[in-house]
Amino acid sequence: MLRLHTFKDCLPGTPDPSGFVVKLMTVLRLAGVGHERIEVDNPAAGPKGKVPFIDDGGLLLGDTVLILEHLKKTRGVDLDRHLSPLQKAQSHALQRMLEERLYWACVYSRWMEPANAKIEDEIFFGDIPWPIRGFICRQAHKTVETALHHHGLGRHNREEIYAFGVSDIEAVALVLGDQDFLFGNEPSVADATAFGMLINIVGPDIPSPLKNAVVGSPTLMAYVQRMQVLFDGAAPRLEMEAA
Repeated sequence: MLRLHTFKDCLPGTPDPSGFVVKLMTVLRLAGVGHERIEVDNPAAGPKGKVPFIDDGGLLLGDTVLILEHLKKTRGVDLDRHLSPLQKAQSHALQRMLEERLYWACVYSRWMEPANAKIEDEIFFGDIPWPIRGFICRQAHKTVETALHHHGLGRHNREEIYAFGVSDIEAVALVLGDQDFLFGNEPSVADATAFGMLINIVGPDIPSPLKNAVVGSPTLMAYVQRMQVLFDGAAPRLEMEAA
């Protein structure tokens, strides 16, 4: 049985606080791959020190790209089978934009904005008693700030960071245009990736210029709603062990 390790379902408005987790959940649901969701307290327990990660019959795998490659080889999961070689290349570039920059802009909006950081503290550390909770929160914020700096995005000021993120959101809207999905009438891995990031921006009650950009785009709001319907309609089911 495939076991999917995720964050706790603790943030109203999104299936998981991580866009990467939502991406993988979406692929598994759309592909009809039965799985068991296991919520973890410590992402460091994963093979890459982060979530999501899977346990497939004792084989532990982290990173959504590597996990999807494994699922393609072992289960034939391929949401991109209808894409042309050019579209696959475009999908690759689009996903890297979403995961390597828009994601970090979202991280900034949650952890570096004082009002939003308090929301994050309550979500992730609310059950930890004071004064230990205060120490852990300060360490978590420092860790995120350091990660943003090393990534490079954190070296910019607030206005520049949000301008970068909004430009990524606008690029997604332009690629989508009047299509149902990013590459036509069928969802692909790029759609799962975009949904994971966008639902984590627009779904939770966490204000930011990123959220304003999504809410201000009827095209993207309709798209997120379509993806949400697909996600909800493809409910997970437990996978039976092969005979």
